[in-house]
Amino acid sequence: MPRKGENIRKRKDGRWEARYMKGRDIDGKIRYGYLYGKSYKEVKDKKIKIISEFPPFFTYGGQPSALPEDDRIRTVSIHWKNHIRYTVKESTYSNYGEILNNHILPVLGDMQIRKFTNRTLLNFVQQELERGMSYGSIHVIMGVLKNILRYGQEQGCLPAELLKFPRIPAGGKEIRIMSKEDFRKLDACLSEGTDPFTFGILLCMYTGIRVGELCGLKWEDIDFEDCKIYIRRTVTRVKNLDMTIEEGKRECPRTRLNIGTPKTSTSIREIPLPDRLQSMGKALKKNGSFFLLTGTENCAEPRTVQRRYAALLKKCQIPHIKIHSLRHQFSCRWIEQGFDTKSLSEILGHTSVKTTLDLYVHIQADIKREYMNRLTTP
Repeated sequence: MPRKGENIRKRKDGRWEARYMKGRDIDGKIRYGYLYGKSYKEVKDKKIKIISEFPPFFTYGGQPSALPEDDRIRTVSIHWKNHIRYTVKESTYSNYGEILNNHILPVLGDMQIRKFTNRTLLNFVQQELERGMSYGSIHVIMGVLKNILRYGQEQGCLPAELLKFPRIPAGGKEIRIMSKEDFRKLDACLSEGTDPFTFGILLCMYTGIRVGELCGLKWEDIDFEDCKIYIRRTVTRVKNLDMTIEEGKRECPRTRLNIGTPKTSTSIREIPLPDRLQSMGKALKKNGSFFLLTGTENCAEPRTVQRRYAALLKKCQIPHIKIHSLRHQFSCRWIEQGFDTKSLSEILGHTSVKTTLDLYVHIQADIKREYMNRLTTP
């Protein structure tokens, strides 16, 4: 229930959400920022903190009375990161930092926003392509750069000309999957297993869940009566941003495990449990609050699962391929069977069907040829 007058409410996914006023558009319309947390107190404290540190003194498109002296992207990005610190998921904030340090700052860090041009943008994209970056990765990098430049504009740092960001396709990188023979071989190896790890890999193969979602899966998330799997959390390793000391350790680790909500709101979803996996899962089921892979209250780490998966492939004499390829394999097999893309998009937890089509529509080449041959048959 919303807290009256505070713009704080509890969402359907169990998280608390606080809304605060960031400023106004040029036409006077209010722009809101959003904060998220596991409790009412957590989001309220975040709201108080961000309002005290960054009062809504600016108007989008307006100019402060004095331009900042240092409008280098390196400097503006620091202020931007501080501004969004409590408005995005911790894993998202960590990813932004990696993108800045590995891609944007080494090339554009000392560039002044007031000297920024469309030629600068095009040259940057070209450099990233020459480094071997995929279109999908460049699409994400450009999104971060756009936010930094927009924040700089809000503070009065205007570029030399009206910027037109080049259209970067979200896909474009070749998707690697197993051969049908290797897939059948892996299935045969797993069919002999009777442990939670085997069950987990089969779930990846036949439901398309991500490795982080598998690590966050608890037995209570599997409804064997209605044959459904509920994806409610994901596990990621993120930078220890607040340098908190973990229990049993004397020093602050550089990274820590983060159990949070899935990648997007649409990733919080329910997936049908295949009949084949139902009996196997029932035989392995433990206390509902325990994590599926560990059988304890402690979750498994994604990189541990990745290492065990690599060892499994070696044992089965299958060429190494990332565990995320099982998600692609599931999607490819789905489309090859002629099933509808809308259902696949919902099962994968994509934001839109367009995302699914951009990623997987190209794999239908053989299917299209089969269709054409059917049309030419009298």
